[in-house]
Amino acid sequence: MNMEKVFETNELLQRIKENDPVGFKIIYQLYWRKLYNIAYYIVRSESEAEDIVQDVFSSLWYRRQHLNIKVSIEAYLVKAVKYTSFFYLKLQNRQQSYHYEAHAPANSPEDYLTCKELERLIERLLESLPLKTRQMFSLSRFEGLTYPQIAEAMNVSVKTVEYHISIALKKFSKELAVCVLLVLSQL
Repeated sequence: MNMEKVFETNELLQRIKENDPVGFKIIYQLYWRKLYNIAYYIVRSESEAEDIVQDVFSSLWYRRQHLNIKVSIEAYLVKAVKYTSFFYLKLQNRQQSYHYEAHAPANSPEDYLTCKELERLIERLLESLPLKTRQMFSLSRFEGLTYPQIAEAMNVSVKTVEYHISIALKKFSKELAVCVLLVLSQL
């Protein structure tokens, strides 16, 4: 990368910090294809690669005023896409292992079917969460990380982690409460 391009991208980054959507759009147009190709190479899914790149750009815009990027914007975005892609794969593997390892006391065929339905509901709930929320929730509940540890790992504030976890918990409690009521009504 020549010095002129470094200066231009640093200028664009400054424009983003100043809430300039045009600067953001230029960075998006400059790097979207490259980031998509990286994500696709890792996850091998067009829709998931698009979601990953979209999440990275959304995160860039959301945290624009607090950014302290010490490398080029391109290097930063490439690293973010790789991290998010590998996290996605890890989450997919974890969900598959939960699916295969799930065991419940199956005292009757009805109990077994109820447990399987509950398992599918939980999987759908996880998949319906926005990627960042799903990542933070998984780090908290499946990996056992504390909110400060998650905040440090994802380069966000503890308040941001709290916000995303609360979104996930509200969704889970709402949906699972309906499920419990349905099961109890069948007793």
